[in-house]
Amino acid sequence: MLKKLDFYIIKLHILPFLGSILVITLVLLLDKIFDLMDLLIRKGVPIDVVIKLFIYALPFILALSVPMSVLIASLIAFGNLSQSFEIIAAKSCGISLKRLLLGPIIFSTIVFVFMVWFNDKILPESNHKFKNLLIDIYIKKPIAQIKSGLFNEIGNYKLYIGNKDDRTSYLQDIRIYDISDYGKTFITAKSGYIYSFEDSILVLDLKDGQIHQLLDGFTKKYRTIEFKNYQVIIKLDISMQIREREFRGDREMSIKQLIEEMERKKKEYEMTKDLDLKNYHKMRINQILVEIHKKFSMPFSAIIFVLLSAPTSSIIRRGGFGPALGVSFIVFTIYYIFLIGGEELAKKNIVNGAIAMWFPNFLFFIIAIYLIRREEY
Repeated sequence: MLKKLDFYIIKLHILPFLGSILVITLVLLLDKIFDLMDLLIRKGVPIDVVIKLFIYALPFILALSVPMSVLIASLIAFGNLSQSFEIIAAKSCGISLKRLLLGPIIFSTIVFVFMVWFNDKILPESNHKFKNLLIDIYIKKPIAQIKSGLFNEIGNYKLYIGNKDDRTSYLQDIRIYDISDYGKTFITAKSGYIYSFEDSILVLDLKDGQIHQLLDGFTKKYRTIEFKNYQVIIKLDISMQIREREFRGDREMSIKQLIEEMERKKKEYEMTKDLDLKNYHKMRINQILVEIHKKFSMPFSAIIFVLLSAPTSSIIRRGGFGPALGVSFIVFTIYYIFLIGGEELAKKNIVNGAIAMWFPNFLFFIIAIYLIRREEY
């Protein structure tokens, strides 16, 4: 049964926890904000659409920031207790560090349960809506997906644009490869304009350029045509984009959908005789396993971080946001390296997906238990 001491320690966690969520979420959102501002300012996407993208991107950031915020809040709370010698006072009264952890563990368990629900119900839908909204933008503003200084594959063409004005659709240093005829046609132009027609046709009005054509691969006959004005019409495959809209990736599925997908892959694995197909299905099963366990392992890290923060704060003996942020940054960076590294190994079928996702929690749990035992002796 919780006592006044437990409620007191939980109370010390609440404000730092909420403040940390706000700060970390804003920091992690910075990269997304720059991309969204680029869509709004340079590419002319309406502000209401950009706001929707921002809202749909938020759950993915929260899935990362909430466990980290638990760590920071716990470091601040126990750091303040240690700095004011309240932990030493509690120990002198026969209250162990493990007993002081009861309230924060209950608090982090509530966070864990909520985040499992959040990762299963909210996150997949927001990821799916985010992807669909991007598809809508690229259908209505296909030039938004064309990036300067890179080759962009659209329809049967590969486009290279040296410089692009997203507001006026003015292009410079244009190179176009026709993929449909195995690269036998190559078009260059100094400048031009690009615009879409009926959401399914992309038109490039080119100025001052050349068309290079390889007429015969055996005799190597070659033709060059110079032009002042030339128009390239690219038909967009809208049906492909509709299929893409309906498709759900692993991160857009709930736990139930992932389990159903895994069962289908297991049946396909058992039915096929081809060794390459068997290896592919085995790899896909492991990839799905990664996403299922990630929905539990990352929220569970909140409990592990609480166990780790109490003895760490006793060692540091400093409260405040600065020291807590510094320590949590190191801990979460190490944790995330192990998580991402394990995810990559699992997706290549080198290690089991469940082991890969739970290993960082297991590692930090061992460290936390060691530090707690050390503090009590």
